[in-house]
Formats: sequence, structure tokens, C-alpha cells
Amino acid sequence: MTRPDTFDREKNVRRDGRTAVLARPAALLRRFLSERDGVGAVEFALLAPVLIVLYLCAFELMTGFSVSKKVTMAASTVADLVSRTDKVSKADLLGMVDVTNAVFPPYGVDNLSLNITGVSIDSAKQAKVAWSWSNSGAAPYAVGATVAVPDDMLSEETFLVRSELSVDHELLMYLPALSGSAIKEITIRREFFFRQRINTDISCTDC
Repeated sequence: MTRPDTFDREKNVRRDGRTAVLARPAALLRRFLSERDGVGAVEFALLAPVLIVLYLCAFELMTGFSVSKKVTMAASTVADLVSRTDKVSKADLLGMVDVTNAVFPPYGVDNLSLNITGVSIDSAKQAKVAWSWSNSGAAPYAVGATVAVPDDMLSEETFLVRSELSVDHELLMYLPALSGSAIKEITIRREFFFRQRINTDISCTDC
């Protein structure tokens, strides 16, 4: 016959064994949750793709703004130079392409389109094409065609030079990939009007 104290000891041993078995996974879980080694690496792995995308998008936008500023500067410079003369020829106007190319470095120029137009405004404030030239070879506008001129430059008996410049800007591959768009190239255009600086008009001898 088993003595009561012996039975109690056996019961306590069984209970302690079950407690030890259950305590071991709990201790391992607590140890795992309290472990801090490698947390920095995990955080970096989660944040790095987002930071890289933000950096590349910022770089793309900055490049686009820089090219846009170059287009603005080139169009303005061309109109300014032509307005400082009283007579031009096709050869003179072709030289404006070199002026444009000199403005763009370090960026390249793709599909450059340059139109230069002499605009005559009569006493009735009607602005019409006096002559026009394009680097494509053909005159972009017919002589006598009406021209839309900004109100602040629409003065009677004046002569204006209009420059229209456009270039293609290629987007880097990751932006179309991220946005899901098939657009990989955009066209940046600028237009400027300058009043003549010498004489009352500017003639083109062979336009």
C-alpha cells in the first residue's frame, strides 16, 4: 500500500515535469521577442527600396526642371539676338541652332525644333507674319498669317521677333516602370517675343 506522502511526492514530480515542458517554449518565445540583434538590418531592408525610389524620382524631377530651364534660356537668347539686328538671312538664322546647342550642355539635345518668325504689327494692332524660318528647312508660317501676340506687347507700328523652341526629353526607365505608363519621352516647348532693337523692322533677305 502506497503511503500518502509518497503519493504526494510522485504527484508533485509529474506536475513539475509538465510545468518544465510548458515553460521551455515560453522561455524560448520570450527570448526571441527580447532579441535585438539584426533589427537595424531588418529596418534597412524595409526602408531601403522606398528611399531609393524617392531618390530616383527626385533626380528625375531635378533633371527635367534643369532641361526645362535650358529650353527657356535658349529660346529667350535666340529671340534676343535676332531682335538686335535690322537684317537677317537664312544663314544667320541657321547659326541660331549653334547658339541653342551651346546653351544645353551638359544635357543633350534630341529632336530640336526651332522656329523664328518676324511679326509686323500695323496701326490697327493687327499682328501678321512678315517672314518665318525653321531649322526643318520649310517656312513654318505663310507671310501675312495672323499671329497671336501677348497683350502687353501688342503696340501699333512695332516689329517683334518670335522664337519657338522644342526639344524631346527622355525619361529614365524607372519612372515609366513605376507609374505603369508607356510614356518614356516628353516634349518641352517654349515661346518668346522680343521687340526689335534697331530700326523699325527686321527684314530677311532670303526667307
